[in-house]
Amino acid sequence: RTLATPREASLEPAGYFTGSRREISVRRISLRHARQGMVLGRAVYDSQGHMILDAGSTLSEDCRTTLAIYEVGEVLIEDRRVSDVPVQSVFAPELEAQVAQAIRQLITESRGNSRVDDILVEDVEKSIYGMARAVFPEGIGEVNVAGCISLEDYDYVQPVKVAALSLLMCKMAGYGLFSLANLGIAALLKNVGYILLQQDLAESLEPQSESEPLEYQKHPGYGAKFLGEYERFNGPEVVEAVLQHHERWDGSGYPEGLKGTDISPFARILAITDTYFELVSVSPDEAAYLPHEAVEYILASSGELFDPELVQLFTRLVPLYPTGTTVKLNAGELGIVSNANLGHIGRPIVRICTDENAQPLNEPYDIDLAQPKHQHLLVVEVDPYLAPWED
Repeated sequence: RTLATPREASLEPAGYFTGSRREISVRRISLRHARQGMVLGRAVYDSQGHMILDAGSTLSEDCRTTLAIYEVGEVLIEDRRVSDVPVQSVFAPELEAQVAQAIRQLITESRGNSRVDDILVEDVEKSIYGMARAVFPEGIGEVNVAGCISLEDYDYVQPVKVAALSLLMCKMAGYGLFSLANLGIAALLKNVGYILLQQDLAESLEPQSESEPLEYQKHPGYGAKFLGEYERFNGPEVVEAVLQHHERWDGSGYPEGLKGTDISPFARILAITDTYFELVSVSPDEAAYLPHEAVEYILASSGELFDPELVQLFTRLVPLYPTGTTVKLNAGELGIVSNANLGHIGRPIVRICTDENAQPLNEPYDIDLAQPKHQHLLVVEVDPYLAPWED
């Protein structure tokens, strides 16, 4: 496979964020653990790419209220105990927000129409090329494993997160830029079939008869038909990925009950990434999984719901405990993940910051849970409160 073709080069996006980002040394915390006086190590953006608070801002109660209003679930704060530990996302939050905005415009301006404006489709295509370019020649940093915490923004934000992880899996599998862009488009538009359904049908959970599939199970077919009407999207990679992204390795999926390698490679990738971000995102019916819980679900379903080889690829990309996360060990110590230790599932390097009684240490130190001598140590809690460093 080649990295680029003349056609790929002609599709280089203009006007989308592709610049480099400086590495930052921060700690990752949930908003519920953010306290007054903490300093942001990275700017916070809303789902439309607007900056809410800039890096260097000191959190006040008003700031925390603002972040809650915008449904921000996680912030990165400065913490000198990990001043040597960079926490960097492969895809800048500004870029992800731009892509989400392109999807938002396509969906909101086209819902109920039989055809979408070509300009809106072109904007989506350009945006995904911006993401694909971010991983060539090499993506630097960790994938953002946090889910979508806003039900209102779910239709626009969740596909972007799925696209980001799918691109990285596709790149690791050896595909070139043009194929990455195709997979990214399929990820962004995987649920475009819902646009073609009336709202009451899209939300229907019961079939009209025993022989009829659930109405929502028809959306992959509607989406594939929609994409086939656009010359730029009617290649088999994109259409098959959208049509088959709910198929499962053991044949238990829909709409056609395909099994194993009869499912297209890109649909097999989407099956994993879409499921992961469904699990870690909010839903009306149940609480979101933590990242390590969702990864464990994917692992447990390997060879049943998901392609086992792709699951292994997935576990090499997605950390159970992302760098910068605060964790508690079974011995009682609190620490900050200083290295996600990808490839050693559930065994990160942890910078121990307190003793077993949660008393701060004067000299934090690292332990590698992947080493045999530490096999008795386990992460038992994620994101416990760890007080800021006091001189």
